[in-house]
Amino acid sequence: MRVREAVAAWVRFWFTPADPVALHAVRVAAGMLFLAWLLPLAGHRDALFGLNGWFDRQAFADASALPDGPPKPLGWSALYLGDGGPGVVAAVYFGTLAVLVLFTLGVWVRLSAVLTWVAVASFTAHPAAETDADVLLPILAFYLMVGYVLTGQRTAGLSWTARLLGGRSVQPLGPLDRPADPSTGAAVALRLLQVHLALVIVTTGLHKLQFGDWWAGVALWYPLHPPLETSLPQVRAHAGNAERYLMFLNIAGYAALAWQIGFPLFAWRHGGRWLLLGGAAVGWVGVAFVYGLPLYGPAVLVGCLAFVRPEAWRWLIARAADGWRPWVGRTDRPGSVRLPATSGRAQ
Repeated sequence: MRVREAVAAWVRFWFTPADPVALHAVRVAAGMLFLAWLLPLAGHRDALFGLNGWFDRQAFADASALPDGPPKPLGWSALYLGDGGPGVVAAVYFGTLAVLVLFTLGVWVRLSAVLTWVAVASFTAHPAAETDADVLLPILAFYLMVGYVLTGQRTAGLSWTARLLGGRSVQPLGPLDRPADPSTGAAVALRLLQVHLALVIVTTGLHKLQFGDWWAGVALWYPLHPPLETSLPQVRAHAGNAERYLMFLNIAGYAALAWQIGFPLFAWRHGGRWLLLGGAAVGWVGVAFVYGLPLYGPAVLVGCLAFVRPEAWRWLIARAADGWRPWVGRTDRPGSVRLPATSGRAQ
């Protein structure tokens, strides 16, 4: 009996149809993150991504011939099509920007989700443009692609264009102030993203425990005061409040460890969402300030948005609509917010 209940709970966890609004919200946030990552590289696209740039054909050959292999796996990339010259790089780069805009807005979202994953995988494959979030960006793009490929496919009467591009059941451009039809595809994609992100965060925390600096609580001192850059007057400036300063660094380091290692204990709990999102937001600021990593924190926060319940997104959308309505001169109130329907055909 207990085994049967455990199996039923496992099936409910993965396959209970859910309002796809959370998938749409993560898509919008991830799309803006992808654009913020790629747009600043426009002026150096040939040097970063071309086969005649900083990491050219000879560098690929030399890296592949290393005894232990290349320092970063050299995967496939759409940027390697043809001769990998400036024309190819420009076409792929600006085409990717157009795809990311369509994806963020939810236009032809089933097709643009697939192209977004191809683009993110292509640009993160090049060694010369490695960023701090290269591990997380393809994860976000892949599970969003899975969600939009699956969502709405069981809707009866869909044309081949709707199945390829995304029909009304997928397009998130309609009114978002009321629940959509529950979707198994969206639920599975969000669960996959949640579990994968939890594994990444927990293993990151456990990895820190291999270093004595984290056990001693002084791990944050060294990135804040690099040995070859910190002068004696800068260190002496902390002499008056050394104990308080080191205590603050200790607490911050242990708090980061506790949040990462304990992530599964609160991430799926309804009452733990503030700890989830608050910790991700504080971590964003901390990682950017301490380590100078601008993208890792936002990528983790976007992933954490997948844990937010659909009714919370509906409430937030309704509040945003109420705040926006006076600016556009509308006084009518849209349909009231309701909890996601528990009946109806799952998609």
